[in-house]
Amino acid sequence: MRTAVKKGLDNLASSVRDAVDSAKDSLNKPSVTTVKKNLDEPPMIDPVKFKKFLLTLLKILVIVELFSAFSQGIFSKSWGRFGIDLIGAGILYVMWDRIRVIVRDRKDEYKRKMETATDKVKIWDALIFSLLWSDEIYSDIPLDRRRLVVISFTLIALGLAAAFIGIGSGLMPFVISGALVLAAVNLLAWVVSLEREQKESLQTELKLAHDVQVALMPKERPKVPGYDISGMSLPAREVGGDHFDYSCLGNDSGRFGISVFDVSGKGMQAAMSAVFTSGAFASEVKQCADPSAVLTHLNTSVYTHSKRGHFVAFLLAVIDVQSKNFAFSNAGQMKPLLRSNGSVRWLDSRGVHFPLGMQESTLYKEEIVQLRPGDVIFLLTDGFTEAMNNRGELYGDDRIEQVVGRLDASGMTADELLNAITVNVREYIGDAPQHDDMTMVVVKVL
Repeated sequence: MRTAVKKGLDNLASSVRDAVDSAKDSLNKPSVTTVKKNLDEPPMIDPVKFKKFLLTLLKILVIVELFSAFSQGIFSKSWGRFGIDLIGAGILYVMWDRIRVIVRDRKDEYKRKMETATDKVKIWDALIFSLLWSDEIYSDIPLDRRRLVVISFTLIALGLAAAFIGIGSGLMPFVISGALVLAAVNLLAWVVSLEREQKESLQTELKLAHDVQVALMPKERPKVPGYDISGMSLPAREVGGDHFDYSCLGNDSGRFGISVFDVSGKGMQAAMSAVFTSGAFASEVKQCADPSAVLTHLNTSVYTHSKRGHFVAFLLAVIDVQSKNFAFSNAGQMKPLLRSNGSVRWLDSRGVHFPLGMQESTLYKEEIVQLRPGDVIFLLTDGFTEAMNNRGELYGDDRIEQVVGRLDASGMTADELLNAITVNVREYIGDAPQHDDMTMVVVKVL
């Protein structure tokens, strides 16, 4: 008992010394600092030190209380207080140490529960979330709101102190402490509502961008004689940088084009870049007859109108409907995956593979592959191969090759092939969040 008390006092003393040192640094500044100014503008807090101070103080209080109750039990032979305190200390221990150990592997799961919760939030889930994510909760508080949070904690501390000291008589200590705590709760509620209002505004903007991006993607499967084609895009957030589309090169209905591209970044900026790239591509594809020429001209537009450091990985494939020639040009995108006669291989292209926008003058080349009935081509972004499970392990190129090789392509439609791969990837990542946009187009030769 003495060792535990001594260790706790040492920890508390260390925390107090840190606070005193911070106060000395503040007083040594050239500007004149007053007590009133410190109360009006409380200092910024270090979340880690602040939590350490509170936990150490709580442990000291618990140890002192247990020691006092134990001493009272020895002298008065009444062990009721000690028993109640022991039960309370056990509950606190389970709440902090044991809960963290028991549900440590479910940390992200509880975060998702809180993020997606609406009206129904269980007290148990909220308790575990607050314990598991305490460091992140403090660090996520915006800098311009932290002073208000510090004031709230200060008011709560003053309220507890008022109740403990017993300012006034009768119910007055409870009235004073209640008023201070109520003021703190109101202030915290205002901070939360302000953040929620800003978040809802941002979500509205993201939804509008999402609607624009979705509107630019194909809503129906294309009808191309001799081919079964299906495509889909799953953004990691409300909006993403992946995009796919269908077109006819040079207004020639016999040359069917498929574009799959991935804009660097995520969120609103990536979505706007995707919208711009889609519009520029729609203009270039009408003027050029070859995929290499389209990407060469498109690269100039992307380089001119994009910020430096923002690129577009673009794959353009063109199918000659009659001859079944598959011509493609690749600007930093995933290689097309071909399944033919039961074998699976990645298709390489010639020339440079720089993403669009990396260099101003880039001349892209194309590769041509002869397709046969029964062949299937998969055009995908790295959101599939780089999907990660809870252990941080990638899905990988080899695994998607194996899955494609095992599929009964002859008896499945393009839509069924796409869904089978998507389901396999989702089963692999399990409860892990989707880290990147996932886009794929499947072309089956009939």
